[in-house]
Amino acid sequence: MRGSKVWFPVVSVLLVLTIVTAACATPTPQVIKETVVVTKEVEKVVTREVQKVITREVEKVVTKEVEKVVTKEVEKPRTEVRLSGWTASPEEENLLRALLYECSLQNPDILVKYEPIPSDYWAKIKTMVGSGTEPDIYYMDIFQFPFFATQGVLRPIDDLMAAEGVSRDEFLDTLINAFTWEGQTYGIPKDFNTLALFYNKDLFDQAGVAYPTNDWTWDDLKAAAQQITEATGVAGFSVPPDPGRFPIFVFQNGGQIMNEDFTDTLLDAPEAVEAGEFYTGARAEGWAIIPQDVGVGWQGEAFGKGDVAMVLEGGWMVPYLSNQFPDRNYGAVHPPAGPKGEGNLVFTVAYVVSKNSQNPEAAFKTIACLTSEESQTKVLTSGFALPSRKALQDHEYLQNNPVSNAIFTGAEFATPFMWGLKGETVNQAMAQALERVYLEGVSVADSFKQAAEEIRAALQE
Repeated sequence: MRGSKVWFPVVSVLLVLTIVTAACATPTPQVIKETVVVTKEVEKVVTREVQKVITREVEKVVTKEVEKVVTKEVEKPRTEVRLSGWTASPEEENLLRALLYECSLQNPDILVKYEPIPSDYWAKIKTMVGSGTEPDIYYMDIFQFPFFATQGVLRPIDDLMAAEGVSRDEFLDTLINAFTWEGQTYGIPKDFNTLALFYNKDLFDQAGVAYPTNDWTWDDLKAAAQQITEATGVAGFSVPPDPGRFPIFVFQNGGQIMNEDFTDTLLDAPEAVEAGEFYTGARAEGWAIIPQDVGVGWQGEAFGKGDVAMVLEGGWMVPYLSNQFPDRNYGAVHPPAGPKGEGNLVFTVAYVVSKNSQNPEAAFKTIACLTSEESQTKVLTSGFALPSRKALQDHEYLQNNPVSNAIFTGAEFATPFMWGLKGETVNQAMAQALERVYLEGVSVADSFKQAAEEIRAALQE
């Protein structure tokens, strides 16, 4: 480009100037001075014109090169993957869309089609799997995971993780282990929740009771609840017939709901029965309620309305209270420890890859981006959920938000909310067992024995 096309005109013009200058020169000083001035002005004009020529030539070349690049990118095929999940809230869905946009910038060769399923998620996703039309990536709740794993419809991702440099050690052990089946990893946890003891600061202040701490025990819980109930007329605690709340008392008493391989239930074991007696006894003794006692279906609403001083709930309470009861003055700590120590439940959801995916590598690249430290930091600071990465356990956000910190650190001693292939039967039997105690006056031992028999019958089918 710099050879004959651009610099040759410059040489020609300068040569002409030299001839003209020589012909016009005279021996008088005045003429020489005028000639010098004219020459400099002409040189400026010539130089400017030459620069225009250079600019035009460069623009032509650059334009051609840009056209080549653009044409190449347009013609380059993009790998398409589909992603589906349920929609918990507009805010959470918008957060996911924002993360997907960021991932599209990092992986411009991958086109992710987000296909949310707003209702009847599990029925629809199972129908899609059965017909082979499921998306490449979809949400997998820990409670449903055993069924999908045993059906062989998920793709193991250990090799994809290795190819992308993603290690299991980067995620909280409880969470990554929850999506491991027969030694293989099937999902990367996108976020999680545990239970925390939410408490109404105003009711505690009114009763003159010190706020709960992470060191509380069952005895502390009972004493505080009794004092608040007597001083304010508001129940101190809530004990709903909820299989997503009661089990932590069994764990704290040294028991389990199911045995290790989920082939039998331990719901009628002494540890579970004793936990059930403490739990249901709280209502019988008058220092706790069930939601129906105050005319609501969920204890979170009872807490928001000020009808109960303490409840065991997860991080979903934070946006709920912020939106529905913005004036509620509350805090949260770990659930009180039982006779055998701490115990909790962990609720988690992972991104999984369909075994039928035609583009598993692209699918996992998307998952890796969505669960990267950068993406998970945005999830954390959004306040909607807690990240699954160990690296964020000391993040400034958690240090400045004690409620979120209590829920995050609760995973250290939590058990996944999952009871094996018959999980739905186990949940139903557990809930009915608690209802029989509350509503029919059946003893805990007898009611739990009936529930255990129902579960065992289902396991034998």
